[in-house]
Amino acid sequence: MDEDFDKIEFLVKGDDGQMVSLLEYIRACASPGHSFDIVVDPDMREYRKSFFADGDGSFFMKDIKKNGVKIKTDKEGKIIETYLRSLQ
Repeated sequence: MDEDFDKIEFLVKGDDGQMVSLLEYIRACASPGHSFDIVVDPDMREYRKSFFADGDGSFFMKDIKKNGVKIKTDKEGKIIETYLRSLQ
């Protein structure tokens, strides 16, 4: 692993690939250096929280893996759905 990167792992159960899709979508959007806000629960004031994604810095994600297998994307950075289904 490159020393500039942190490895973050977590376990999910029964999400039908939603978490890996969310993370891959954020990775693909941020990877060209695009910066944007990510808002969690925007309709509930007491739970609403914003995170700033800096594609060149804090939110640059090298790759996303599910069960040790790197997620494959098309040329626009979208997950290849047939590949995702084969991992589930």
